[in-house]
Amino acid sequence: MGESSNGSSGNGKLKDILPQALDDLVSVNSLFTVAVFLGIAFASPNQHSLETHRPHCDPDEKMGKRLVVSEVVSFSSFLLSSLVAKSLKVYINIYYSNKKAQSTMDEAQFHPFKGLMFALSMLASIIGVLFLTISMSYVVEIKIGRLSCGVTETRAAVMALIILVPFGLIIYLSSMSAALAYSIRG
Repeated sequence: MGESSNGSSGNGKLKDILPQALDDLVSVNSLFTVAVFLGIAFASPNQHSLETHRPHCDPDEKMGKRLVVSEVVSFSSFLLSSLVAKSLKVYINIYYSNKKAQSTMDEAQFHPFKGLMFALSMLASIIGVLFLTISMSYVVEIKIGRLSCGVTETRAAVMALIILVPFGLIIYLSSMSAALAYSIRG
């Protein structure tokens, strides 16, 4: 108990908060990765949209290719984010559980490394979400009809993506930034 009253409780909190934030980041990335594979399932050649009376609203090969590219970039970003987060969690566990690690890598060296790795993981996750949003708009166009055709349902679905995803990203970014700030300060 004496240790927690002399200031080492901050490290104890950091030891608990940052790994939990990293676990949450990996969980979110895993959920989005499932969405990536669902999106790729819609990239079938010669698919017709639900706008049956206007064949020019059907997707072309270029749209299918753009869907696959945006899905691959999204998946790669989520994978990078998850791998960096898991690696950082391993370093944190080693750092805080082994007293010798504190002598080989002092506090001044560890905090910037930790913050940089956490920021990289966050940034990769955000890039993944942005490319997933783009790919979902392609899925909507492929299934319902191209935006250029003026299909009301396509516009409504894409507008929902354009409004709701950034709103969610703002909330996600602010909570993860708070965890990052706490980890750098902590």
